[in-house]
Amino acid sequence: LAISRWIKLPPRDTLKLFATAIDALKHTHHDSPQYQLVLIRSWQTSTLLIKNGEFTEQEIKKVEEFCDSRLFDMAYTPTISTEQVNRYNILKQPYLYKGANALLGDNRELYLDQYKFKLDPATDDKPYFNHFFKWSTLPEIIKLRDKGGMSLIEWGYMVLVITMLIAVVLSTVLILVPLLFFRRNHMQSKSMRYSHVIYYFFAIGLAFLFIEIAFIQKFFQFLHHPLYAITTTLAAFLIFAGLGSQWSTSLLLDNNNKKKILFVIKMIALISLLYLFILNQVFVYFAASPVLLKVLISVLLIAPLAFFMGMPFPLALSSIARYEDKLIPWAWGINGAASVVSAVAATLLAIHFGFTAVILLAVFLYISVVFVFPEPGTKGNIKGA
Repeated sequence: LAISRWIKLPPRDTLKLFATAIDALKHTHHDSPQYQLVLIRSWQTSTLLIKNGEFTEQEIKKVEEFCDSRLFDMAYTPTISTEQVNRYNILKQPYLYKGANALLGDNRELYLDQYKFKLDPATDDKPYFNHFFKWSTLPEIIKLRDKGGMSLIEWGYMVLVITMLIAVVLSTVLILVPLLFFRRNHMQSKSMRYSHVIYYFFAIGLAFLFIEIAFIQKFFQFLHHPLYAITTTLAAFLIFAGLGSQWSTSLLLDNNNKKKILFVIKMIALISLLYLFILNQVFVYFAASPVLLKVLISVLLIAPLAFFMGMPFPLALSSIARYEDKLIPWAWGINGAASVVSAVAATLLAIHFGFTAVILLAVFLYISVVFVFPEPGTKGNIKGA
């Protein structure tokens, strides 16, 4: 396998690719990855060679001849020496050679921790290969802004953080400020806690999008193309969540909504946790199937989860409509704001903790809303919220 990347200085892409290759080889039960990797570079690109087996002396000799004849620099081979690096396209120091040896050495974790950029290997659970940003490096980069340091900031990540801040601020201003302003004349609840309504609709707004976005990534591993994964997953979630919402109207014939929500949340939690354990096995078993069959399997897997995920919102909304209908627009607004925030928050959480953590957090949020289901109880007020 040969993979080429543009070289950035200080090095990022190439070293992260090298670290990812090491972990991939170890994960596939290759105990000596140092004998299966070759890294060369030109003045602007690097190429990593990964062999399913050890490179022979003859193959390494061919690499050396290739580099000598075309003025490429060797950065790593199983037999490389310091005299063979940084000869043609000379850098201030042999960054890639030092980095490759550090990543293969005993002090790998220390090297990753001290490096100015994030080089932790990309995985299926954290698939953001181009995430190199480290908060600890930001002050140093800002100090070097008059020397071109700002170009070293990974702006893709920063834009995501700024988007998150904007979403949180605008959601707060557009929901809580009007609530505080109008509470005396319009929002005096006689039967429900404001805090319960706030938390319930905000939590299910976060949880729904967390699971949806996480499973888009999960099914991308199965369907192999973002167009197939996004359209199939989104369509299945929206259609079956809608059917679940519609079917929940048949559950509203009596007033025992809290018992019903407990059953619905149990199903959401059980299916979500079950999928964390079995999806990979299902994907492997049907890996060679035609695309249309994979799409059908994906829809069938998503259907039961999405069906139950469509119920918590209408069940709670019906309770509010029965006892405190003035809170309905407020509940819609809180849920909508949570949906906006969660789309960005899910990505940030996945970058740092992985999509499995995002799903587990969503399950926790769903379980927690059982205890704050909006129903008649102790009188609440805005201070209690």
